[in-house]
Amino acid sequence: MNKHFSRARNTPFFRPPTTVTVDGTAVPIRWDFETAFLFAEYVDRSEDADETFLDTVLSIWYPQIPANRDGALDAAIRFYCGGNAPKEGYYRPVMDPTAEREEIYLKFLKHYGIDLNRERMHWWIFRRLAEGLDERRPS
Repeated sequence: MNKHFSRARNTPFFRPPTTVTVDGTAVPIRWDFETAFLFAEYVDRSEDADETFLDTVLSIWYPQIPANRDGALDAAIRFYCGGNAPKEGYYRPVMDPTAEREEIYLKFLKHYGIDLNRERMHWWIFRRLAEGLDERRPS
């Protein structure tokens, strides 16, 4: 067998992360699309003071908040941005989940046959599929 194609048959082709790195340590993060929606809704609507804002954002993303809170925030923002540093400013929403929630649900159901109320989909996979919706032609 070719050395470039020696993976086991049951190994997934792409497995997005369920942890982020903070201070060199892998830290579990809530990775599903609903968490990303909650985060985006909170950031877009929050009028909380800085400390309360940081506490809330970290509690949205992390089951257990890391000691390095600034590092944890940076890691969460990078995770939200698909593993990359934000291109414009510190935070730029990918979509407006509040305004688009029903439309997104219907598009996923129609184009992919995915009922978002029944799926626990990774945020990165959700993002790629959502990007693909814009490229699809109406049926």
